Amino acid sequence: MRSINRLTILGHVGNVKTFGKVTKVSVATNRSWTDAKGRKQERCDWVPVTILDEAQARWVAENASKGDRVYAEARVGETSYGEGETRKFTIDIIATTFNVMAGREAA
Repeated sequence: MRSINRLTILGHVGNVKTFGKVTKVSVATNRSWTDAKGRKQERCDWVPVTILDEAQARWVAENASKGDRVYAEARVGETSYGEGETRKFTIDIIATTFNVMAGREAA
């Protein structure tokens, strides 16, 4: 049986940081719901997206700016560092596609 590890993100750029050949982008995504008392609630979730592909990472660093609307497809990956009881585990959202949408839209 085939398995799927895919995450789709549509939001706005918060910041873009480059670390050598890797670029990391924080993307703001908004969600809304109605609570038990019938009140509309909203929340902004910041999604940290990592671009590992060197050419794509360079392109994103040069072309994505704060406030830009972006679309990303990604996979969720796990890494660890350290040893024994001090070993730490992290979850990374690794972009396979990262596009800056045409035009700007209010956040």
